[in-house]
Amino acid sequence: MKAKKISLAAIVFACVWVGALLLAKAVVPVVLDGRAIGLSVPEIIASGAFFVVACTPVYRSIWLDKQLGIAASDDEEQTEAAVE
Repeated sequence: MKAKKISLAAIVFACVWVGALLLAKAVVPVVLDGRAIGLSVPEIIASGAFFVVACTPVYRSIWLDKQLGIAASDDEEQTEAAVE
């Protein structure tokens, strides 16, 4: 259960991160007389995607299950259930 909360928190953090940087990129040149933030839009989005990919193993494994049919064997599931 803890992994799901961590994954959700990483997704929310990445959304806030990308949104805040894009908003700053749009507002800062207007407020500071034409000066821009050094990051480009693709760099901002890539940094947000990094947070999601690096910190969401739960959702990544669910996606692999559904899209590619990769699933843990019964022995692995029983071992994981015993650990929890």
